[in-house]
Amino acid sequence: MQTKLVTIIAVIVIIVIIGAVAFILYPKPTPTTPTTSPTPTPTGAPRTLVISHWGFAWSKIKKIVIEPFEKKYNVKVELVSGRTAERYAKLVEGAEPIPDVIFLPDYYMYRAAKKGLLEELDLSKIPNYNKLYKFIRDALSQSEVSKYGVPHTIQDVLLFYRSDLHKPVTSVKDLWRPEFKGYIALPGITTTTGPLFLVLVSIAYGGSVDNVEPGLKALEQLKDGIVTFYLRSADLMSLFERGEIHIAPGLRYQIGALQGVNKTLGGVIRYVIPKEGSIFTLNLMAIPKNAKNKDLAYKLIDFWLSTEVQRKLGEAGVDAPINAEAKLPPEHYYNIEGVTKNPIYVKPEILASKLEKWIDEWKARIQA
Repeated sequence: MQTKLVTIIAVIVIIVIIGAVAFILYPKPTPTTPTTSPTPTPTGAPRTLVISHWGFAWSKIKKIVIEPFEKKYNVKVELVSGRTAERYAKLVEGAEPIPDVIFLPDYYMYRAAKKGLLEELDLSKIPNYNKLYKFIRDALSQSEVSKYGVPHTIQDVLLFYRSDLHKPVTSVKDLWRPEFKGYIALPGITTTTGPLFLVLVSIAYGGSVDNVEPGLKALEQLKDGIVTFYLRSADLMSLFERGEIHIAPGLRYQIGALQGVNKTLGGVIRYVIPKEGSIFTLNLMAIPKNAKNKDLAYKLIDFWLSTEVQRKLGEAGVDAPINAEAKLPPEHYYNIEGVTKNPIYVKPEILASKLEKWIDEWKARIQA
């Protein structure tokens, strides 16, 4: 009996010991209150980056450039849009809001730089600049404006003509063919195209960028066959659509503007690079000296020049890509491989010193 009692007590002791050990090793979990998913760490309010741009095709630019950039850098982009002369005047006046990045043709950018309104750029902060076509970098390096602006697209002069009514056009001299008399439109001398066209005609007739007298003389012989001098792409479209003109010089971006009219006419409007060469101007991006977000401005400029962005802008018909890695199909009108064969760049310095005289001569002798 005593042995049995001892055994029972021993078993009880063992059970108590095992329970104590289990309690120590495996404590009862503390109940927790259910919680929601962790909240991401806030990144702060987005900074505002102001850009001065023409505003054309903005819905496409917004989708391809602006929205991805805003997301990547936690930025809100504010657009100040308007014509070149209007936005240049605001920059000179120091009108608010001061843009962080401004888009202007090279000639206007040169004028802004001469007035001390632009930041001298550090190209090491724009690594995608090195991806631009070499002929573009080489051309721009000839001008002082290269210190202050980097290009984002090119505008070269083409010849548009009705291929259903005329044999192929290859030269700027084809404008003087008798069959075109009374069906010619020329750009006004105050447009971007006008001075470039004058230089191209001068080269065709033995002149040069510095000597446009041969061009003026040739155009004096042409003026009786000119229907009008256009100032806007819309004018060019209407003239072709109504059959009032059969040939006109224009810039590459106008191919896109003419797509609708050309479709209506059955695709008969053709364009060609004149055999005299591809005379071109560059649209530049720059950072004003008084910009408030220069670090973000550099990032936007580099983003705009990236291979993917440049290719998408070209595919969407916004701008001709100048990033040599942004390949477009050979038949695409924004493929500029043809321009590389004989590029002719009119430096902004030339226009700054000579344009006023050219305008006076043109008005007195050509568009009197």
